[in-house]
Amino acid sequence: MKALWIVGGIFLVVGLAMLAGGFALWRSNAAFAAHASGADGTVTDLAYSSSSKGGTYRPVVEFSTADGKRVHITGSTGSNPPSYSRGDKVRVLYEPANPEHAKIDSFMEQSFGVLMLGGMGAVFGLVGGGLVGFQVRRRKQRAWLAQNGMRVKAKFEGVDYDTSVRVNGRHPWRITCQWQHPATQKVYSFRSDMLWFDPTPYVKGDEIDVTVNADDPRQYVVDTSFLPPRG
Repeated sequence: MKALWIVGGIFLVVGLAMLAGGFALWRSNAAFAAHASGADGTVTDLAYSSSSKGGTYRPVVEFSTADGKRVHITGSTGSNPPSYSRGDKVRVLYEPANPEHAKIDSFMEQSFGVLMLGGMGAVFGLVGGGLVGFQVRRRKQRAWLAQNGMRVKAKFEGVDYDTSVRVNGRHPWRITCQWQHPATQKVYSFRSDMLWFDPTPYVKGDEIDVTVNADDPRQYVVDTSFLPPRG
């Protein structure tokens, strides 16, 4: 289905972009830490930032450089309730040539962004990769069935409104049918691909063509070529 290709592709691209962003942030933090000087700082205030989802507090830290210059910085990560109190002692990393470029040496300041981007990127990438991989395998299976499959007549059972799937607020229809394997006498149920209009008026007779793998009828394609093209 085209929609699955699109959704899978978007998730995969977004996931890879997040992973790349997390890796770039990790490299930037590692390079900064490798060349930075350290100093002991004190939380002198809590800066409040408001947003539509509620306010957060970021620590304002004062520290002195090796040459005695006093510098104030504001932490890049906020929380509510605040993670610090006034008077707390913290470790600070700063660039000797530009001490205003400094960071609190803590997990939240150094690693949280990397883990968040990496974690979300992994989730998006796995979902997107799974959807794309499923479509690739499905396409290969259909190509094999087109060349090697056995065409059978299955008994038309009806049309289902598939409420387990929703795309743009809509649920698809599926044609359902059954077929009994002449050799094993096992009965198999088949469902068509997702259809975005009710196919009931266009089903003539009580049989539907299905192409199956004779050795494994769980691999099949319900023929819906008799339906009119979607406008």
